[in-house]
Amino acid sequence: MATIYRDTKSGYWYINYITVDGKRVRRSLGTRDRKLAELKLKEIELELAKGRLGFTSDIELGAFLEKFLEWSKAVKARETYRTDLKTAENLTAYFGSRTRLSRINTAKAEGFKLFLVEHKGYSKTTANIRLRHAKAMFSKAVEWGHLQTNPFSRVKPFKESEKLKYLTPQELKALFSVIEDELHKAYFVLIFYTGMRASEAVNLGWEDVDLDKNIIIVRNKANFHTKTYRERVIPIHPDLKPWLEKLKRINRNKVIHYAHPSNVNKLFRMYSKKAGVYCTPHKLRHTFATLLASKGVSIRAIQELLGHTRISTTEIYAKMASDYLSESVKQLNLDV
Repeated sequence: MATIYRDTKSGYWYINYITVDGKRVRRSLGTRDRKLAELKLKEIELELAKGRLGFTSDIELGAFLEKFLEWSKAVKARETYRTDLKTAENLTAYFGSRTRLSRINTAKAEGFKLFLVEHKGYSKTTANIRLRHAKAMFSKAVEWGHLQTNPFSRVKPFKESEKLKYLTPQELKALFSVIEDELHKAYFVLIFYTGMRASEAVNLGWEDVDLDKNIIIVRNKANFHTKTYRERVIPIHPDLKPWLEKLKRINRNKVIHYAHPSNVNKLFRMYSKKAGVYCTPHKLRHTFATLLASKGVSIRAIQELLGHTRISTTEIYAKMASDYLSESVKQLNLDV
């Protein structure tokens, strides 16, 4: 039995149901309209009933992906949808749009895994991201009654090095030394002192910044939600406050005037090239977390600041902290 309820803060309708394999699912329906939410409820109840009765409506991959992407665009964050779109392109390139879902088995899913690395030339990290999204897509195909089992469920990801990339003290100094534009420097300082994702920084409004209480609230909005749907509070570092005050004098509407995270990424690429130091907003986020861990900040606190749902995701920074401290010590140079 599926039920719907309205989130009082955002006004969006959510659905709550249990899949055929007993998994409880709660997700946004992407609408504030009750009638539309009720229509989506009936559609999902029908798909659930098909699954429980053992029915499957086998369809072609292209038709399924079109249906899935329409759903993904309505309920997922913009960047997550973009990755779904790229994954759909990979699936179509490998299997063909006319292939029926029932023809895709585990062996062929393993072939897709190799295709990503050997033919597309992706790194293991990127390939694993695509695999995770493909697995989620086919889980939805099972949920919607198009398949009995997920062919990707037994496909293991590539083994990756646990070491994430961060900026050393020397690299940080080199990067910030080439940013002469005060407005651009303010954006870099904001991400460095908050550890926010680019999408979160771009969607930050002044209503989310309290300069009196010295806090930033990363929250869900009508046209944006955080990666994990969780809202969090980040204290404003004393060195960040004057930069925020400067940004507020320049633009009273949004903290960062860029409309999309990709524009911020372009800015990072420009200064990375100029400094000879590769840096992305996410790498600066890793540096933020690694620095905190190296200073003895608890993993639980770092988890809250980053907005991770699982502490295991954050624990890797504890391992990175010793490496960072080693890099810091290497900067000592006693010329005697």
